[in-house]
Amino acid sequence: MNVKHDLPPITLAANDYNRLMFTAMIRQKHSRRTPDFLLAELRRAEVCHPAELPDDVVSTNCRVIYRIDDEPKSRAHLLVHPDELIWPGAEISATTPLGTALLGLRVGDRMSFVEVDGQIHEVFVEGIGLRFLDDGPMVTRTPGSITWA
Repeated sequence: MNVKHDLPPITLAANDYNRLMFTAMIRQKHSRRTPDFLLAELRRAEVCHPAELPDDVVSTNCRVIYRIDDEPKSRAHLLVHPDELIWPGAEISATTPLGTALLGLRVGDRMSFVEVDGQIHEVFVEGIGLRFLDDGPMVTRTPGSITWA
């Protein structure tokens, strides 16, 4: 019996989308191991302004509480861009199969993913913890100039 599971909708902030799309395209160009899963997820994502990202959506720089398969205990990690991965025990890169599966899901969503070794798993998002916002520099534009605050 072949059962087709619909993919849950995903929402990404424009800054996550742009940065991860750039990373995926660079990796695809310079490596045999193409980030097909990441690219597919980015292509199907609904993209919004960072300020409009719902509080219950997984993004980079947020702590996500989740379970894999039917594990009895929850896990919690900070989802980060691969360039910002400094503590692998507490962080997950958004470019790993698990990180990509979590990206853009809402609390209560489930998503299947395939590990590098070929094992198929399902992740279930239980909650969102702290979200660290990257406000970046503020830009003020006046005719003929740009001011950084």
